[in-house]
Amino acid sequence: MKLLGRFRNTIPIFIVTVLMMAVGSPIMAQANDNPRIYSLDVVGNDHISTTEILGVVSNTKIGEPLDPQKIQLDMRAIFDLGFFSDIQVNTEKIFDGIKLNFVVVENPPFKEVKISGLTKVKPEELQGFFSQKSGEIFNTKIFGEDLVKLKNFCREQKGLFVESRTPGVDLEPDGTVNLELMELKYGKTVVLGLVKTKEQVVRRELSFKEGDIIDYNELGEDYARLTRLRLFDSIDMRWEKSLDPEKMDLVIEVQEALTGTFEAGVSYGEQTGNIGGFLKFTEGNLMGLGQSVSIDVSFDSDSDNIQFTFYEPWLDDKHTSFGLSLWNSETEFDSTLGGWSDELNGVHEIDLDQTGISLSFGRQFWKDTTARLKLNFEENIINEIRNQKDEVVPRPEEETLKHPLHFWDNSVALEIIRNKLVYADSQFVSGGKYYYGGYTVAGNILGGEFNYNKYMLEGKWFKTLAKDLVWGARLQGTYLTGDYPDYNRLYLGGMYKLRGYDGDRYADPENAKLIGNQTVLFNTELRYRLPMNRNIELVLFYDAGCVDNTNTADNYGFGVRVNIPFLGMLRFDQAWGGAEDKFLFSIGEMF
Repeated sequence: MKLLGRFRNTIPIFIVTVLMMAVGSPIMAQANDNPRIYSLDVVGNDHISTTEILGVVSNTKIGEPLDPQKIQLDMRAIFDLGFFSDIQVNTEKIFDGIKLNFVVVENPPFKEVKISGLTKVKPEELQGFFSQKSGEIFNTKIFGEDLVKLKNFCREQKGLFVESRTPGVDLEPDGTVNLELMELKYGKTVVLGLVKTKEQVVRRELSFKEGDIIDYNELGEDYARLTRLRLFDSIDMRWEKSLDPEKMDLVIEVQEALTGTFEAGVSYGEQTGNIGGFLKFTEGNLMGLGQSVSIDVSFDSDSDNIQFTFYEPWLDDKHTSFGLSLWNSETEFDSTLGGWSDELNGVHEIDLDQTGISLSFGRQFWKDTTARLKLNFEENIINEIRNQKDEVVPRPEEETLKHPLHFWDNSVALEIIRNKLVYADSQFVSGGKYYYGGYTVAGNILGGEFNYNKYMLEGKWFKTLAKDLVWGARLQGTYLTGDYPDYNRLYLGGMYKLRGYDGDRYADPENAKLIGNQTVLFNTELRYRLPMNRNIELVLFYDAGCVDNTNTADNYGFGVRVNIPFLGMLRFDQAWGGAEDKFLFSIGEMF
């Protein structure tokens, strides 16, 4: 029997009763045709006390004329106690007034709840939410409150939208409650707000299709994946009723971010006094397909560099990715030339030309986890060698060299990446984690001159501490073994590692302790984005590192990030506690 349905039928019965009283009794002809109430009572209650029932009757009062609207309110209050399946009223004549009786039908004693209809939750997991004990008069109010707790549990812990399949409560005469539940399914998915981006870019990141059971936890992961595209400044997901009562339509409304930037500027080397410039064009959403392309050009008196990169994240429906990078650089920098010749001991300045190509192929083999194979082919030419007096050193005879001054450095790398970061917009990381593991092998088998191995592990963690306040940390370990070019030896200084140390490893004697074959790097930042101007971010940072398990160094500082349309994020950092106090300017976040 449906308790709610039965209650709905009591209202017409009550109205008929009142009409009969108004028409059939001579007393009704008295004041305002409504008799005065001299007594209130309850009829039909065996277990629920009359005192408890009359305790909720607050509108109908003894001594006042009968008022059908007040009686209806009190009937509702009695019904809301939850113990009754039906409520009516009748009257008895007393002197020149009436006695008003609330006639109730109690629910049977509670026996058990039988749950059916769910596929992703076992009924025994939900039985504990029903607080009534066997033998107690079944209470629809308590049952309803317990049912809300059950639904909240399914939503928060299981990620499921659970609803009752039919309205009311199906209560058997023996006290058994038949509760048929259903897991709501996806209806239509509507994407709004796209201007440049193709709709397929959004839909290919969604893990569900129409008719699938809604899993709110999985939807949260889909949301995070959409933020990691860094194509949108805001993503709003909301539910709307579907024409099918067992489904909910999902509306995804986005605000596209500016994905194309052009940067140009002048650079100044504080140590060398060199003045240079740079040009950089980046498009992160080529043709609206989520592809990225960039061209980076920089030049000064010591170097000329140009690099082109292209990345396609979706070659096929299996999330196969492809990356291409081409570069050419002509650089003057210091090197010991260790490994080339015994005649070339000490630090020298070399002119190095490097031209290379890198190809990468990735495949997502688990949610948010990608395996990538990367092939690198790079031609290295050491054109000129100078000593510390800026004198040109005669080129050693080829037969005296352990390695030629013109060679190929080729390698293959296997990388595993697990990306669970979440972005508040296209620039600001708000939470999540990122793990990277990479193994690189180079050698003769690939046509290269040097045989070496490189191992790298890295983790990043972010957590929102308060609105617009995010803590982030990075831990990175690198190990290099074998025979490799001297200038490829590990170094912990520079604007992306230890900010208190110059990027030139030989610019200061203090920097030498940061050169080695094994490095551990730790960076942590406290980032606060200004609520009055969300393009400005303030940062407190601390960097620490260890080289070859012996030499340690650290620094701390303060920074400002400024996000400028068409220029991207500019980073300004002031570091203290390193080899010297340093002010740094660069592009993008530290990590």
